[in-house]
Amino acid sequence: MTLPLGNFDRFGMVVGNLEVAMKAYAQVFGIRRFDLCEIDGRPAALGGFGSLRLELIEGSSGGDICGEFFDRRGEGMSHALFMPEQDVSIERIAERATALGLDVETGRHRLTIASRHQLGGLALVVQTARPPIQDQRTFQRQALLPCQKLFHVGMVVRDRELVIGGFQRLLGIDEFLRMELHTDQGLRVWIDGKPALHHARTAFGRIGEFACELMEPLGGDGLYQRFLAAHGEGPQHYFPTILSPADFAAVRGGLARAGIAVRLEGAIGDAMRYYYLDGAPLMGLCIEIIVPERADWWQSLGMSAQDAWRVGLDT
Repeated sequence: MTLPLGNFDRFGMVVGNLEVAMKAYAQVFGIRRFDLCEIDGRPAALGGFGSLRLELIEGSSGGDICGEFFDRRGEGMSHALFMPEQDVSIERIAERATALGLDVETGRHRLTIASRHQLGGLALVVQTARPPIQDQRTFQRQALLPCQKLFHVGMVVRDRELVIGGFQRLLGIDEFLRMELHTDQGLRVWIDGKPALHHARTAFGRIGEFACELMEPLGGDGLYQRFLAAHGEGPQHYFPTILSPADFAAVRGGLARAGIAVRLEGAIGDAMRYYYLDGAPLMGLCIEIIVPERADWWQSLGMSAQDAWRVGLDT
């Protein structure tokens, strides 16, 4: 009995200052316009392009799902928002969520589901209509980072298999691609430029346009381990970009000058490198960039076309 959520629409961020957040995302992603509105009584902004759409909600304390997140975590990646099919009402989804043992909060055209415990820190939101737009903010900034699409969001979890079960029950994601990252098995990792030992197991799942990576830290050091120690389970990175080595070299300096420097670099054999950028200037949104080192990078890792689809690639 899964939740009939519909189509993935955008990802939600809780931010401390809405104006600062809009300027930062405009600078990095080149977002030209934000629609200002109110969500759950809080100032909010909607902006993006293609599948790179974001909902920014200015944080404040409170007993609701968003307020609990802000009290516990402060700024950060909070929720995934879906638009249901026309014949599916919010009331029906709320009934299904309640039957699954989940608390819900119902607002005008909007349902927030307290699924963080089951989904590795991720809350779910369903919305049938956009909130009334009160104003707009426009920017004319050249993007610091070329972006293609939202390939997936990554979540740090304590128990990969337990959270996989949650995604299968609630979202109906049928299969996950399970992988292991280990510096004893062909992986090299640098944290702030220094070599590190690292061990984690991951899994990729996808339904429609929503794709997720689950990362369970095991041994050594890494941003997963540090995130779990600082925040507990929750969404940790946002993956919008695959760049050639030359293209990444061309933008890396500009990102660093904006305070968005590489925190972690990983190299998997001769197939690809991946980078995690400092999330602090983007209010807790850590960006992942993949830099392939060969044209058949995902095939060389033993992935099938279906595996690559689960990672978020459209092969």
